[in-house]
Amino acid sequence: MAKIPYGVSNFKKLRKDNYIYMDKTKYIEKIESYGEPYIFFLRPRRFGKSLFVSTLEHYYDCNNQDDFNELFGDLYIGNNPTDLSNSYYVLSFDFSGINTVTKSDLLEGFTQNVREGLDEFIDKYNLDLKYREAKMPSIIFSSFLKKVKFEIDKKIYVLIDEYDHFANELLSFQVDTFEETISKTGFVRKWYEVLKQGTADGIVDRIFATGVSPITLDSLTSGFNIASNVSRDRGLNEMMGFTTEEVKSLIDKLIAEDVDKEELMKKLKRYYNGYLFNQDAEERLFNSDMVLYYFKSYLKENKEPSDLIDTNISSDYAKMRELFTLKNKERNYKILDGILNEELQQTSITREFSLAKEFTAEDFLSLLFYLGFLTIDSAVLNLVNLRVPNYVVKELYFDFFAKIIKDDADYEIETVDIKKSIVQLALEGEISDFVNIVEETLQRLSNRDYIDFDEKYVKLTMLSYLMLSRVYYVKSEYEVEDGYIDIALLERSGIEPDYEAIIELKYIKKSDYDDQGESVVQAKFEEAKEQILKYKQANELRERENLKKIVLVFVGAKCVKQKEVG
Repeated sequence: MAKIPYGVSNFKKLRKDNYIYMDKTKYIEKIESYGEPYIFFLRPRRFGKSLFVSTLEHYYDCNNQDDFNELFGDLYIGNNPTDLSNSYYVLSFDFSGINTVTKSDLLEGFTQNVREGLDEFIDKYNLDLKYREAKMPSIIFSSFLKKVKFEIDKKIYVLIDEYDHFANELLSFQVDTFEETISKTGFVRKWYEVLKQGTADGIVDRIFATGVSPITLDSLTSGFNIASNVSRDRGLNEMMGFTTEEVKSLIDKLIAEDVDKEELMKKLKRYYNGYLFNQDAEERLFNSDMVLYYFKSYLKENKEPSDLIDTNISSDYAKMRELFTLKNKERNYKILDGILNEELQQTSITREFSLAKEFTAEDFLSLLFYLGFLTIDSAVLNLVNLRVPNYVVKELYFDFFAKIIKDDADYEIETVDIKKSIVQLALEGEISDFVNIVEETLQRLSNRDYIDFDEKYVKLTMLSYLMLSRVYYVKSEYEVEDGYIDIALLERSGIEPDYEAIIELKYIKKSDYDDQGESVVQAKFEEAKEQILKYKQANELRERENLKKIVLVFVGAKCVKQKEVG
């Protein structure tokens, strides 16, 4: 059985222990061909960045010359080696995992990670070198560079993984500390100034750094204005993440022949595909970590995972709430409203931005793009339309919205009660308990500044709770032959509910109800009934035997008519 490299980011381990490897080594040649010696490359969390950095390390490290054929022989770059293979001393820094609770913790953590990189370099190349001990990482690094040039006979390739990880942590919780650490006198910026000096002195010949967002990059610009951000280059769109062909090859290697592979591919596309980093690129990408998690769980349990996103990944995305309060909460919540209602967000993508300057809606949308919460849908002249990339990210948005609802409603509704009400629908075909919970929530809501209280709002509340349960594959505005169903609750692999459902939702303003009474309720009900009976004849629904067809009519926060039809 082929080994799934979930969580494996060391290239040598992956190759020597016979894990599956998607050959991305042609991009080593491509990056060299750019003629840009100092490169920054950004991708969302868990997109294969660390593995690519490790691949570069093993390719360029002069210590790995004897292992070259074993590691690279059957790969693209093994058959097409560049002149720079195994020609550098490689100095690696990893800035993930730094404690950001206090400024002193941050300084200590950053300094420790710098020391670890330097110590590993000294041990790896068996150098007789001692750098100066100091509190400031820039002083330590400067001391190292001044001494190391007398100990080595080749130039240094500096690799930096997650250059902005600590900064993104601060961005979510402590904006003031963020601005302080990367300011002109901040210790992070000073460290990069030393790195820049290393290039000027001829010790550091090449730099490759990965990260998620260009916020820190912009803040470092005056201290480190030599790097090229190639993240959105069309030719590098597929450098990280999986292409459709790569996922197909995984399916062929891992999945038994009696499984419907086409259907599996459709599911994986729905869940994890959709990412596009250049509007002119043609290949939409899968989040590689999410795909590997799916296969790991699938092969272990012989079924789809009940949670489509691993907790290790979802924790990275859990800071969404803090993100939406950044700088201008009211504006950001209006953007959230549009995203939840599946409206395309038209903008230009900012290449670099700074919190010290005006942080515009364009900047905020760009940040969501870099973090992987939005992706490119299409181009409009020199602008792009952004959308949610896939179903898993959509679930994260609705989880976040459910938390907003809970706080705004100011009452403790247990998540387990929401889930029980949806299980009741799935097993008994009964929706009353769920409707009661929605009513209770709507009646208690007080802070609705960021969204109009109308049919959309009622629907978003329902969708948030339905997605929270993970019982159904939940579709909003589900397209069928004769129109769009408000909410479709379809079978989710591995769950197998006894009942599926389609819901048509109608909303009446309180003022209209006061004027027209029950007649307007009946008119809305008949309209919804006609629609839903028409929709059930669609090809994809006609054969579903246990499909509940439900009409809900709301007046304000109250459901005044709830009926199964047909």
